[in-house]
Order: sequence, then structure tokens, then C-alpha cells
Amino acid sequence: MALLRTVLVLIIFVILAHMGLAYSGINEDLNGLTRSIYSLGKLLEIPIQVILDALPTSAEQRRSIEQGGLYSTGLAAVVIYFILFLLLGIGRR
Repeated sequence: MALLRTVLVLIIFVILAHMGLAYSGINEDLNGLTRSIYSLGKLLEIPIQVILDALPTSAEQRRSIEQGGLYSTGLAAVVIYFILFLLLGIGRR
């Protein structure tokens, strides 16, 4: 159980690093580290993007999600992975 929680923390860290690099405008092809953070961040956000696309939203909500782009998907991913992190800790004593 502890290993899964550790992996979830690392996933959250990678997504936040990906969003931080994109926000600061650092080029994806700067070096190997930035290239790997960008690609791993995009990979980890795919399940959340599928969930967001499957939600029944109005046209205004869909436009808001699309305008948010990376940040709306990234924040949704962080929230969902954090909820999973908390659920894995429930019942531990």
C-alpha cells in the first residue's frame, strides 16, 4: 500500500512539474530532463483527458475546459490522483 501511495505522490509531482515548465515557457527540447517531464506529464494526463471528454458538459463548460487547456487537465489530474492517494490511506492503523 505504501508503494502505491509513493507512486501517486511521484505522479502528482511530475504533473505539477509539467505544468510549471509549461507556465514558465521553458522549451520542451531544452534537455533530456525537460523532454522526459513533458512526455511523462502528457502520458499521465491522458486518462484524465478521457474522463473530461466523457463528462456531459454544456457548450459553455466545454469551451471553458478547452480554453484552460493544459491547466484544466493538469489540475483535474492532480485532484483525481490526490483523491486516489487519500483513498489508499483510509483504514490504515
